[in-house]
Amino acid sequence: MGYRYLFVFQKTNLMVYISHLDIQRLFRRSIKSCGYKIIYSQGFNPHPKMSIAQPLSLGYEGLEEYLEIELDTDTSPALIKENINKKLPNGLNVSTVKKLHDDIKSIAALTTSAAYCIDFSEANVSFSEDDVSQFLSQENILGTRRHKKTKKMIEVQIKEKIKSMHLENEVLKFTIDCGSNSNLNPETLLRSFLIFCRYLDFEHIIKKCNITREKIFFQKDIIQRDT
Repeated sequence: MGYRYLFVFQKTNLMVYISHLDIQRLFRRSIKSCGYKIIYSQGFNPHPKMSIAQPLSLGYEGLEEYLEIELDTDTSPALIKENINKKLPNGLNVSTVKKLHDDIKSIAALTTSAAYCIDFSEANVSFSEDDVSQFLSQENILGTRRHKKTKKMIEVQIKEKIKSMHLENEVLKFTIDCGSNSNLNPETLLRSFLIFCRYLDFEHIIKKCNITREKIFFQKDIIQRDT
């Protein structure tokens, strides 16, 4: 029997350039060095029961990321948090460890949306709240993405995937779909917004932006509040 835990962690500094698979490897090694044993799946090709709610693109900071893991020991979440933070490298920090509800099968399946902020201070661009309002008031908001089979760039409707969007101290903040049922890449939205504002060198601007995922939202409460 395994015991399932939810880690809430931050991914900052140089860790933004580490892929989510390598992040899982870092957690796996850190947990092992703490003396905890990770439960593996059964079958011909067993793998550790560990997964990240939603992968974060390279270069993005994450202020509230989620990882679920199954251990063989019923241990104090506070003790796990204390021990693992001693092993993790700079840029990875676990802020919370909680036990998952028994009826939660996958946190990834319960993810609905995510909140992002974009700092343009190094990109030499400026926007107003009117720009955002006019952008959102369009009957159709189109974005581009690469077709999975043909690999060609195609236009897609993204307006319904935008939950909110506003400026706050010259930082663009928005909440968009982020889950298995509906998902919007933040750069797809950003590219569409920059084109609307007549910044045609949008690819260069995007490279200069600092993009942070501030929060992930779920369909239901996924942690046991009494632990």
